Amino acid sequence: MLTYTLRRLIQSIPIMLGISLLIFTIVQLAPGSPVDRFRTPNIRPEQLENIMRLYGLDRPVWEQYVSWLGAFFSFPFNQEAWGYSFTTNLPVRDYIFERIPATVTLMGTALIVTIIVSVPIGIIAAVKQYSWADKIISGFATIGYAMPSFLLGLYVLYFGGVVLKAFPLFGRQSLGKDGDILDIAWHLVLPVTSLAIQSIAGYSRYLRASMLDVLRQDYVRTAKAKGLAESRVVLKHALRNALIPFITLIGLSLPSLVAGAVITEGIFSYPGLGQLTITAISQNDYPTIYATGMLTGFFVIMGNLVADILYGVVDPRIKY
Repeated sequence: MLTYTLRRLIQSIPIMLGISLLIFTIVQLAPGSPVDRFRTPNIRPEQLENIMRLYGLDRPVWEQYVSWLGAFFSFPFNQEAWGYSFTTNLPVRDYIFERIPATVTLMGTALIVTIIVSVPIGIIAAVKQYSWADKIISGFATIGYAMPSFLLGLYVLYFGGVVLKAFPLFGRQSLGKDGDILDIAWHLVLPVTSLAIQSIAGYSRYLRASMLDVLRQDYVRTAKAKGLAESRVVLKHALRNALIPFITLIGLSLPSLVAGAVITEGIFSYPGLGQLTITAISQNDYPTIYATGMLTGFFVIMGNLVADILYGVVDPRIKY
């Protein structure tokens, strides 16, 4: 297992290089420039040139890329590896590290809720195929999966925060309650609900299909013929094999979960990496965009690695 993990980590290096090149290219091709906010009728051209020189934007594009890439991967040995924000003049590293706990909490909670809810309703939909329960679950899954993330977030925000007035509309903590776990959990309810609904819809439908395929296998029919309780057949024999493609789905859906977190954080003004990314893009804050993009790619790669390792936990036949 250790050898496999090390091999995967080495293989992730060229992937990260490819991600860096893609992010840098997209940012450079995007309209606008970090110095646009300085363009006023009173500023002189030579002052704009000095600002460009200060930001290093006067150098050739390839030189900017090589310089940024070399500095970025000098982390954690170099505290200024990720540069300084063009808008706040704060170190990007410190700026981002302040936001990571909020995003990890949001995504982690949403993923846990998704798994806890989608697994049992997926099993029920498969075991009770074509029943009213199956039809209700399938209808919910279809609606939830088809609804755009931003529209779903607005509905959740309006219903939970305006109609019911039971949950806060924005932020991560109430004023004067720093570190209060219950207050943080209270603020998480609406964004987690918004982020989890679509995932639950997709995961439950996928697990239902996987369970139906497994329940038709000969060994499941043999177990039933031997007189084993249906609950034992479903949970011990069928579910364990049905979870293998389900784990694959979790690993592959991490990019969509990250993208959903960006939209959700923007809607609920949740102070995480997603909101930071949106702000950086709107202000053409290149160093912050580069860093958040690279971190997102890193999280996705690590998520897929964890999913691969979990295969061996779920299915003892898989050896690395």
